[in-house]
Amino acid sequence: MRDIKFRGKIKNPKVNKWVYGYLVDECHINEKNQLGYTPIRKETIGQYTGLKDRNMKEIYEGDIVLYQDWEQCYEGGGNDSFINKGIVEYNESNCCFNVTERATIDIEDVLYEGNEDLEVIGNIYDNPELLEEGE
Repeated sequence: MRDIKFRGKIKNPKVNKWVYGYLVDECHINEKNQLGYTPIRKETIGQYTGLKDRNMKEIYEGDIVLYQDWEQCYEGGGNDSFINKGIVEYNESNCCFNVTERATIDIEDVLYEGNEDLEVIGNIYDNPELLEEGE
């Protein structure tokens, strides 16, 4: 059974900290082994996908990941893999997590257990500059 948990940034703007635990409502997380609830910024809530990247880091909604894009490689006529970058998002119509590559708005099927090429490099809240062209 997969671990269902969430993360969110503390609501206090003076504190740049993520909290992890169980979602109480759209504004509070109950951290594991803590009494009470921590107020969080609603727009930063992200669910744990149940997967870890190649460095054993947990992957959450809103994470920015690097992955080997073999389709781009083959379209370009090369034999080497092409490293791409995308955002982990929840796909409501298919009830699954996907990676959306923002340059082309393509949805990639790279989030699966055992994908050893996936690497979390940041998230859209702390590192939006990672999504800029040329990065």
